[in-house]
Amino acid sequence: MKSRQQAAGSTQQEWVFRLLCAVCCLLPIACATTNPILDLKITNARVIDGTGSPWFRGDVGVRGDTIVSIGDLTAEPAHATIDAHERIVAPGFIDLLGQDENAVFRDPHLEPKVRQGITTELTGEGGSPRPSIRDYFNRLQKNGSAINIALLVGSSNPREMVIGNVNRKPTAAEMIEMQKIVEQEMRNGAIGLSTSLIYLPAMYSTTEEIVELARVAARYGGVYFTHMRDEGDHIDMGLDEAFTIGREAQIPINIWHLKVGGRANWGRMPHVIERIRSARAEGIDVAANVYPYAASATSLSTLIPDWALEGGYADMQKRLADPEQRARIAEALRTQFDKRGERGIYVTRIDNPSLARYEKKYTEEIAAEMNLPGDEALMKLFAETTGSPSVIFFSMREDDVKTALSQWFVSVGGDSGAPSPEQRAKNAAVHPRAYGTMPRVLGRYVRDEQLLTLEEAVRKMTSQAADRMRVTDRGILRPGMKADIVVFDEQSVRDLATYEQPNQLSEGIGYVIVNGVIVLRDGVMTNALPGRPIRGRGYDKR
Repeated sequence: MKSRQQAAGSTQQEWVFRLLCAVCCLLPIACATTNPILDLKITNARVIDGTGSPWFRGDVGVRGDTIVSIGDLTAEPAHATIDAHERIVAPGFIDLLGQDENAVFRDPHLEPKVRQGITTELTGEGGSPRPSIRDYFNRLQKNGSAINIALLVGSSNPREMVIGNVNRKPTAAEMIEMQKIVEQEMRNGAIGLSTSLIYLPAMYSTTEEIVELARVAARYGGVYFTHMRDEGDHIDMGLDEAFTIGREAQIPINIWHLKVGGRANWGRMPHVIERIRSARAEGIDVAANVYPYAASATSLSTLIPDWALEGGYADMQKRLADPEQRARIAEALRTQFDKRGERGIYVTRIDNPSLARYEKKYTEEIAAEMNLPGDEALMKLFAETTGSPSVIFFSMREDDVKTALSQWFVSVGGDSGAPSPEQRAKNAAVHPRAYGTMPRVLGRYVRDEQLLTLEEAVRKMTSQAADRMRVTDRGILRPGMKADIVVFDEQSVRDLATYEQPNQLSEGIGYVIVNGVIVLRDGVMTNALPGRPIRGRGYDKR
């Protein structure tokens, strides 16, 4: 039997043990009821969470770079508070086709993009930065950026590195080398593979070649984005090729800037949409994006036949000096004129100062001033420039644009870089989509024409875009997601840029927050550079 002293000691030990247990049990409760202060709180908001669900009133709480709470946060203290004043609070917009991979180093603030509410951009249309995506992201982190940047590895990179600008298939050994380049770039952080099949040297790639590269990207959780081989007379061929790549490589497909170009093809968008629906019904994961304009912008050299571009721009110029080849090129150019819309072709940039007087003019005006036929005027521009002039093609119809934009599987991509402050000061000629893409959707197509509901438009620019990139921590307002947020006034948001006066910033976007940091405060840029690289699923940190 225990002595009385032993029994007392045992009882005391048991009491102490139970007291400690009780304290330990209470500690989590104490921690739970004493939350750390919020870094940022957005109050009096009409929240559109990005899923397509109806808006609701609530507050949004941010700690660090993450959304931590949504609801009634009246009692929650915060270091900083934004009163939304009943404006819309939504996830930051994702541009599924930007062109700022180089512009961000000239001007990391990218104000024309920020003022559209864009917080993340996917870029790398057919080509990606050299020497590698890993090096690029390291440089980006050092330089800083107002928005997040994600990259695709362009199929032109391995082709240029292994084969060059020549029209031939890769050998078996070359194909293996090209696949290794794609594999390494996926490990370096690429989101997936991209093609731009109307440009050198991708125009010489076969479908089989792209399939082999896409299979590598798919193994690393990648996606496939494409500027199709044809968006006009032979668009069915372009769709067939895209579907084949998706089917055989088992990779999600995203068709960039879905359109039907050329007057003869106006009205064919319902046919294109039906073909995409049929492919989805077959089990091919295919979607698309558009920019909300009936004009495209690209290089004037896209009018040149593929055979004449082999070897590059300089080799094409040599062919212009040969009478027989020049005649063939001229005939191809005349055929292209017939496909354009009523407004024709607008020249925005020429790299030869002696020809600068022809900038901001239509090709018909240029030909008249040169006193030459249209084809000869264009060949003069080609012959006297070191790189192709930039142009705007008025080759689409508004009804086709609206038909595409209204489809649930179509999201938004501006297909433009942000003009620098110097370009804006010079009133450089650019496509207005550089300034107005996202606000144009919200203002013209939601508020004015009621083509879409506000919730659906936001979904297209947020969660749907994130899903197509296979990015899981952005695109929805939800606790645990990264704090990329935009605050805008649905009644005043609008694009101001026009083709004649493009350098006009959009209105109606009040606040833009990237990774929890305010980059646009009450309509004023803050100079903060909180953007980050967005790396793909195959990223290897080593």
